Amino acid sequence: MFRHYLKTALRFLRRNKLYTGINALGLSISLAVSFIILLFVINEFSYNHCHKNRKEVYRVINYYKEFKNTMSGTPYVLAKTLKDEFPQVERAVNVRFLRGFKLKLADEYVDVSRAMATGSEVFDIFTLPFIGGTLSQEPLEDMNAIVLSRKLAEQFFSGEDAVGKEMEGFINNTERIFTVSAVYENVPRNSTFQADCMVNRRWTLAPLNETFRVTDIDLRWDFNFWNTWILLSEDGDAASLDSQFAAFGIKHISEEPIFHYSLQNLSDVYLKSADIANTGRTGNLKNIRLFSTVAFLIVLIAAINYIILSVAVSTGRAKEIGIRKTAGASIRRIQNQVLSEAILLTLLVLPLALFFMWLAKPYAEKLFQTSLDIMQSNVGIYISVYLLLTIFIGLASGLYASSYLSRLKVLDVLKQKVSFGGRRKMFRSSLIVIQLLIFCSFVSGTLIIRSQYRYALDKDPGHYNQNILQINLGRGFHGYDAFLNGIRSVPDVVMAAGTMDGLPMNGWMVSMQPHFQNKEVEVKMEGYAVDYQLLETLGIPIQEGRSFSPDYGSDLKRACLLNETAVRELGIENPVGQMLADSTTIIGVVKDFNLHSLHTRIPPLSISMTDKYLHYILVRYRPGTLENLLLKLISEWEKVEPDRPFTSTTIEELFEETYASEKNLGTILSISALFALLIASFGLFGLTLFVARSRTHEIGIKKVFGSSERAIVYSFLQSNFLMVVVAELLSIPVSLYFIGRWLNNFPYRVSIGWWVFAIAFIIATFVVLLTVSIHSIRASRVNPVDALRYE
Repeated sequence: MFRHYLKTALRFLRRNKLYTGINALGLSISLAVSFIILLFVINEFSYNHCHKNRKEVYRVINYYKEFKNTMSGTPYVLAKTLKDEFPQVERAVNVRFLRGFKLKLADEYVDVSRAMATGSEVFDIFTLPFIGGTLSQEPLEDMNAIVLSRKLAEQFFSGEDAVGKEMEGFINNTERIFTVSAVYENVPRNSTFQADCMVNRRWTLAPLNETFRVTDIDLRWDFNFWNTWILLSEDGDAASLDSQFAAFGIKHISEEPIFHYSLQNLSDVYLKSADIANTGRTGNLKNIRLFSTVAFLIVLIAAINYIILSVAVSTGRAKEIGIRKTAGASIRRIQNQVLSEAILLTLLVLPLALFFMWLAKPYAEKLFQTSLDIMQSNVGIYISVYLLLTIFIGLASGLYASSYLSRLKVLDVLKQKVSFGGRRKMFRSSLIVIQLLIFCSFVSGTLIIRSQYRYALDKDPGHYNQNILQINLGRGFHGYDAFLNGIRSVPDVVMAAGTMDGLPMNGWMVSMQPHFQNKEVEVKMEGYAVDYQLLETLGIPIQEGRSFSPDYGSDLKRACLLNETAVRELGIENPVGQMLADSTTIIGVVKDFNLHSLHTRIPPLSISMTDKYLHYILVRYRPGTLENLLLKLISEWEKVEPDRPFTSTTIEELFEETYASEKNLGTILSISALFALLIASFGLFGLTLFVARSRTHEIGIKKVFGSSERAIVYSFLQSNFLMVVVAELLSIPVSLYFIGRWLNNFPYRVSIGWWVFAIAFIIATFVVLLTVSIHSIRASRVNPVDALRYE
């Protein structure tokens, strides 16, 4: 039976080469686009699935009640306390990344960016299998022990067993000899827990004790610099443990604790941590939903294409179906035959779709801003999803055609009384309208997103947005004063100054200040720490008072400037000279400027001085001098930090990077619109061809009665033009709703103009009428004698 269906289907596809080619091309393109998006979606949802115990692994997150912020940082002491007090906690460990950690290779130190300080329990919590043996059951217990990933072990001990070997490291600004106690397999890319090497967790204590001038940071509950991970027992209940954290906080922190702990499952860390500060690598659930919707719409267009062409080509199959029914073929058998043709066609184009996907994959990686790797652990999922999607398209596409053709009446077919107009024509028109509706929505969305992107780049941020260079000093930079003086000595430099955070600012310093008119109300303030002349370097205007100056000895410790929003929300009248709750004096008010990006409103801001935590230098330079300036700056850099790489970025590049996701989203939608229109054009091209052929007799009669070629062409174009009008009108509320919701993510946004819908309408009209006119002009030129003889 299957062989019979296969042979019949192949014979039909060979006989209708145009129909097959148009459908195959449309299906292969839509499948390729869908496969790329599904590869991205599957990889995103598979994060942390590489860890076998993921259902029992939890991260402790920390809600800061006063600031209403959730963060991933917790105290050092928390891990041990949880293990000691809760029987359901089998393992608990704290982790913290090391800054400035280096290992010596061939007499030169190599930066290790993902060096982690933690405990040996980490290997029980996460799936990190050892390669070979270990020096002890607790490989991280010794202060001088180091555990390497396979990649690092091969880099430093190529072809040798690294376990037991010594290596020189640079940690906490001192040189140390470490002994490799174990080597573990490289952490899979789809894991949020990433580390290239690990050392004992106690290495993190001394620098923080020194920074905060304490001696017992490992016992205190008010320093949240570590991530805490726990492994619950199989019968452990996370909800039950969560409910005990309130009493736990009262016991260990205070009677009214300012922190509240809760648990987050490892499976949720990647996609459900957007609102958790300092959480590390995260995904974007909104983007996944958006891209999945795009893939669905592209597949829908391809399925509609198949249905349109199947119904159109059925005019030539009616007699075949009638004869087969006369010979005793049942309705079910005919349905199965037509369905098998649809499924066979989609399976035949599967290799072509995979080839297109392979060609497009490098470009897609740039758009998605991630590597679209074929992960070995997901191969079974890829194959299953791709096959199921392919077969589903075949079934969905062939369902209508099989139902329609199988119900043709034998007498009507043999008497040539089969009608392909009326409701069926309306059905075909509705499908084309849906395709055009999707296209018009894509085009409108693309134009609006691109407008928002340009608006974000062009909007005045309240400071200079050209001819500013940002130099990243990194942590532990020791030649700040010498380097800054060297920069200022370069003739092309107009002004330069240091700051704790670069622009756009990603970090946050938050404090609560009482309202000046109502002391019971507190206002959430952000902080920005700068050096002298930073405001002048960025061109931020002073509205009242003065800027920081070394002429005033108190500016470094007890002075601040507020922005206009802070003055307004704090309810301060005549702010200059007044004091905040932290005893700092307001010396001036600056005009509002955008510290972050257009994704957030300008917050109430307090600008203060610092001379310790200056991690960036901003340089304002003369226009057109950047290339020569960089050479001079690198020369000055090498005088103070020859072993550290020089990293700089122009402010234009920083803003483009900040809004890169919006730019890429616009590109993805524009590509989707192109494919949508291309696939729809294939269907319309084939449909017009079949309609023109079926109307040969009608056209011949019209010409006999004096109808002109122009009138005949006009009759074809009129109905298709009406479909474009209907599609565009329907796309307007759809676009307004969905793009309007997207624009709501921006406090500062463009207004949606009528021109975006006009452009979508013009493009759709041009392509549709061009496609239809190709066959309609040819049909209008038919000789009436040949047309009537043909019939």
